[in-house]
Amino acid sequence: MGRTVHVQFAYETGDAAGQNMTTTCTWQACQWIIAKMQHFPGIEFENFMVEANLSNDKKVTYNSFLKGRGVRVLAECLLTDEVCQRVLKVTPKQLFTAYNQFIGGSIASGMVGMNINIANVIAAIFTATGQDIACVHESAIGHLYLELTDNNEIYATLRLPSLVVGSVGGGTSLAQQKECLELIGCAGPGCSHKLAEVIAGFCLALDLSTLSAIASDQFARAHEKLGRNRPVEWLKLGDLNTEFFTRAMHSYYERSNIAIDDVQPLKIQSTGSSIITELTSHKINKLVGHFPFSLKLAGIEEPKKVMVKVKPLDDEVILMLNSMASMCDPRLAHAYNEFKNSIGFKGCHKRELAVMSQTDPRFVNNAPTTYMAWQDDSREAYVLVQELMENMELMDSADDTSGWTQEHFQVAIRGIAEVHSIWYGKEDELAQKEWIMDAPNMENMVAKTRLWEMLGAHAQEEFPEWISEQDLNRYRDRLYGMKDWYQEIDAMPKTLIHNDFNPRNIAFKRAGQDGKGPLRLCAYDWELATVHLPQHDLAELLVFTLQPDFKQSDVEKFIELHRIELESLIGKSIDAKQWRRGFTLCLWDLVVNRVQMYVMAHTFRHYAFMARILTTFRKLLDNELIRMQQAGEE
Repeated sequence: MGRTVHVQFAYETGDAAGQNMTTTCTWQACQWIIAKMQHFPGIEFENFMVEANLSNDKKVTYNSFLKGRGVRVLAECLLTDEVCQRVLKVTPKQLFTAYNQFIGGSIASGMVGMNINIANVIAAIFTATGQDIACVHESAIGHLYLELTDNNEIYATLRLPSLVVGSVGGGTSLAQQKECLELIGCAGPGCSHKLAEVIAGFCLALDLSTLSAIASDQFARAHEKLGRNRPVEWLKLGDLNTEFFTRAMHSYYERSNIAIDDVQPLKIQSTGSSIITELTSHKINKLVGHFPFSLKLAGIEEPKKVMVKVKPLDDEVILMLNSMASMCDPRLAHAYNEFKNSIGFKGCHKRELAVMSQTDPRFVNNAPTTYMAWQDDSREAYVLVQELMENMELMDSADDTSGWTQEHFQVAIRGIAEVHSIWYGKEDELAQKEWIMDAPNMENMVAKTRLWEMLGAHAQEEFPEWISEQDLNRYRDRLYGMKDWYQEIDAMPKTLIHNDFNPRNIAFKRAGQDGKGPLRLCAYDWELATVHLPQHDLAELLVFTLQPDFKQSDVEKFIELHRIELESLIGKSIDAKQWRRGFTLCLWDLVVNRVQMYVMAHTFRHYAFMARILTTFRKLLDNELIRMQQAGEE
C-alpha cells in the first residue's frame, strides 16, 4: 500500500488466547528482519509498527468471518416437532419462518454473518472464565443456519469462526475464574478447544430460545412481565399520607368515621428491622424498611404511633442472598443458585402479610397489633401498618441476653405454645394456604445436601476460630444421616412455626396502664413462617438466648413446659418421649440449615451475638449426645 508493506504473521498459541505473546513475538521477528535486511543496502526501512489494524484484533471484520482468529468451532442439533412444541412453544415451521425473516433483516443491515444474540453468552462466559472481554466483538461473529427437514424437524448449526479463548494464561489464573473453568472441566492445558465447544453449545441454545420466543410473541411479553419495559410506580414516602393511614384505621376498627388530621414521621433509635429487610435494602433502589409515624386522629388528643413495614420482594431477597453466596465461594454460589427458590424465601413478601392478618386471639395476643396488611402487585408494594412497639422489655436483645429471666423464658414459651396450638396437627390444612411454600421435609432437605455441604465448609473456612475441623466432621455426619432422622420429623405432628424465633424478633410488654400487669409475648417479623415441629421455635429460642454456662436442668424444664402448655391448649395428650426426641431433631435441623446461613450473613454484616450462640449451640449438642448415650438412643 504505497510505500508501506503490511505483513501478516500466523501463530499457533497452544491453549492460550495469545494476544500478548503474539505481540511480543512479532516485535522480535521484526527486529530479526531488520537485522537481516542490512545485507541488502538497496532496501532501507525507515520504521516499523506492530499492529496497523490488519490483524482484526478486537474488531468485527469480514476477514475474521472468513479466516478467523483463535478457534473455529461448529455446534449443531436436531429439533423434533415434539421438542419444538413442548420446549420452545413453537412449531418447526414457525421457527423456520422467523429465521428467514432474520436473514432478510441481516442482509439489509450489512451484518457480518447472522446470529440472534450470541454476544450475551460470550460476554458472560468470558467474564466468568477470565477471557479478554475486549475480544467479545470479534468472538461474537457467528453464522446461524436452519433447515426445515422433510420430517418436519429443524436442523440447526452455529459456526463461530473467530472465538478468541484460552484455558491457560491471562485472567484464567485468577482464583474465581479458574474455579469457574474447573467447574466445566476446561482449566489448564489441552482444554481451550473444549471451552470453545461449551461456548458454542450455549450460543446455539440461546439463539434457538430467543428466536422461538420472538416467533411465538413471548419475547416482548416476557420483558413486559419482568418489568424491563414496564415502569413501576414504586411506593414513595409521600404515599404514606393521611389518606393512607385513614384507610388503615378504617380497616382495623371496621368504622368509616375515623379521620386522620395529621401525619408526622418519627425519629427513634431502633426500628426493629429484620435481617432480611435490612440486608436487602442495601441492594435495591426503592422504598424498603421500617418507617415510624405519629398519627393525629380527629377528636382524640393522644396521638397514635405506628410502624410502617415496607417489604422487599422475595426475588430481591433471593438475589441479595445469591450475591452473598457469590462473594463467599463459587461452589457455594453454584449450589445456592440451584436451590435459591426452595430454601424458604420464596413468597416471603406476601407470607408475613397473610400471617399478620390472622384474627385468632391466640395469635393476636402474642404479636404486634396490625392495623392493615396492604399489597399492590402493580406497584410492588407489600406493606404492614402495625403498632409502634414502645415500652417493651428486651427489645432487640440478641446481642446481650443477660437480661432474660426465668419469667421471660416462661412467657415466651407459653406465648408461642398458644400460637402453635392454632394449627397443631393440621399440616394438610396449612398446605392448602398459598403463602406456605417449600415447607421442609425429608425429600426436599436431602435434595439440597450439596448446598448444606457448601454452607458448612464456608463456615469452617471463614471462621476457624469458632468452628473447628472436628465441628465440621460432626456437622457432615449429621448431614449425611439426614434421610433417616428427617423421616422421624415427617412422622411427628407439625404446626405453623415462626421459624425465626429468637431475640431479634421477640419483645415483651406488661399489661395495664401503669405497665405493671402480667407480662405477654410480642413476636414479630413472621416472613419466614413455615410448617414444622413446634419444638423448632423453642430450640432456636434457646440457642440464641441461653448463656453458654446454662444449666441442662433448665433446658429440660423449658422443653417440658412447652409440651404441657400445648397439651393443655389442644386438649389432647402429647407423648413426652416423642416430644423430647422432636426437640433433639430440631436442634439437628438448626445445625444444617439455619446457623450456617447466619454465619454466611455474618461474613458481610457483623453480628455481635455470633460467638455466643455458637458456644451455646455446641454445648446444647454435646449435652444431647451425652443424654442420648445415657438413654441408649441412637
